Amino acid sequence: MMQLISAGVFVMGSTPEDIESARNMDKDGHSFQLHESPQFQLFVPSFYMSVFAVTNEQFVRFLAELEPSPAMFDLWVYSAAHIKADCQNRTFQIDQGFERHPAVHITWFGAQAYCRWAGLRLPTEIEWEKAARGTDGRLFPWGNQWESDFLRWNRINHPDNEPTVPVDAHSEGRSPYGIYQMMGNVGQWCEDWFQPQAYTEHALGNRRPPPTGDERVLRGGTCMQWHKLKFRCAMRQASTPAFTNLDFTGIRCACDLPAVEREN
Repeated sequence: MMQLISAGVFVMGSTPEDIESARNMDKDGHSFQLHESPQFQLFVPSFYMSVFAVTNEQFVRFLAELEPSPAMFDLWVYSAAHIKADCQNRTFQIDQGFERHPAVHITWFGAQAYCRWAGLRLPTEIEWEKAARGTDGRLFPWGNQWESDFLRWNRINHPDNEPTVPVDAHSEGRSPYGIYQMMGNVGQWCEDWFQPQAYTEHALGNRRPPPTGDERVLRGGTCMQWHKLKFRCAMRQASTPAFTNLDFTGIRCACDLPAVEREN
C-alpha cells in the first residue's frame, strides 16, 4: 500500500536549540554526533511512500521468485531471522506467526534489490524525513512530545521478549500522512550515501543525494535502541551497505508519480 506525499515545502533538519534539547533527552545523549543542521525549508515534488515496512511474507515472495544463490542471499541478508532459507533447494519458509513482522537484518543491497523487484525504489533521505514529520517541523511523527507507547523500542522493556511487532502495530504513532512505524521496530534504508554535511547542501535547494560515500543512510531507529533522541524525525544514522553495524535494518519503499499524474 502506497501513500501519496503531495508536493510542497516542509521543514527539514534541526536548529541548534533542537540539537541541544535532543542531547538532554538521554543522560548520555551528548556522546552522539548529530549531523542534522541547519534547519531549513525545502520544496519536495510529489512522491509515494509505502504505508508499511516490507514484511517477512513479502520478502519471502521476492526470494522465491528470484531464487538467489547462497552468495547472493548472503549479500542481501546478513543474518536471517524468522526466515529459514535453503538456497540450494530453493525453499524459503517463515516462522509461524511472523508473516506480518518486518523483514530484518537486510543489507542496503537487499533493500535495493527488493525495491527493484517490486517496481519501486528506496526513498531519498529528504523524502523519508518529509514522510515522517509532515510540514510543521515536528520532532516525532506523532507530534512534539515523547510517547513511549507509540513505537516499538527498548527491547528490555518488552514483556514478550520478542523484539519486533507486526508492521501495522502502534497506529497511534503514525506520521501526519498516515504512515506506520517511521520510528521504531525496524530501521529503514535510504538511497543516499551518508555525508555529514549533506544538510548544508540541501539548505541551498540542492535535492540531489550525495554522489559518493562509504556508508548509506539509515533512518527511524530500531526496536533494540533505547535512546529517545534516536527516534526524532531529524535523527540521521548510517551503515556500510553490505554489512550493518545496526541490527534490525529493514525496507520501506517509495516511488515517483506515474507520468500521467505528473502531467495533470
